[in-house]
Amino acid sequence: MNRNYRTIICALLLILLAVSLILWKLNVFNLPVSIAGVGPWGLIVSVIMVIAIINGIMDLNFGSIFVPMAVIAIIFDDALGITALTPWTVMIVAFLLTVAFGMLFPNHSHYHGCRREHRGRRGDFSNQFTETFDEGENGYVMHSMRFGSTTKYIRSKNLQRADLSSSFGEMSVFFDGAVPQDNKVTIDCRVAFGQMNLFIPKDWKIINKVAVTLGDCQDRASVGDFTDDAPECVITGSVSFGELQINRV
Repeated sequence: MNRNYRTIICALLLILLAVSLILWKLNVFNLPVSIAGVGPWGLIVSVIMVIAIINGIMDLNFGSIFVPMAVIAIIFDDALGITALTPWTVMIVAFLLTVAFGMLFPNHSHYHGCRREHRGRRGDFSNQFTETFDEGENGYVMHSMRFGSTTKYIRSKNLQRADLSSSFGEMSVFFDGAVPQDNKVTIDCRVAFGQMNLFIPKDWKIINKVAVTLGDCQDRASVGDFTDDAPECVITGSVSFGELQINRV
């Protein structure tokens, strides 16, 4: 499904949920008192978690799959008979599975077949600040960060694509030293329980196609006056339980 359509559908579902909540509190209609011993508030949170899981599966974003599943398990722990495991054991298991699957599938399908061409570095399990300069000689760069903080400076003179991932960490990426190949570049961002800051040259035309689910995308760069020959920068990807900031530099 196109990410823009998916974002619209998820947003409409959340709006519908918000309106239903207001009407319920105004006694316009009644929600079920409980399902499997779970009250209306727990059911509402469960619906939100299901939306997050669906997006996580479609994007193969493991943090957005296992953590919401853990939340649902905690809500329905009595009905599932797992009260001995909730809440901390379930949350720790979700955390461990997120890390494990991230290690087993570091370059999952969202790299769109470019994995062989990528030249990049992974910053997994770093609890220290790191700083990296990447020339990206073949036009592709790939960086990921888990449990740490990093700053990347992209210096490629024929940049075609950048694949970036931040989970439980913070990543800042500067593109002011890069030159797009054929005047076009794609930046794919995956943010889950983390933060990513993009710094895009002020003369690039930005097209934002990022899907956001229970997260935030602060786009401070898409609007502007650009010349007809301005380099085109398409930003794709997803943000779940995290934050993406797009800035001009």
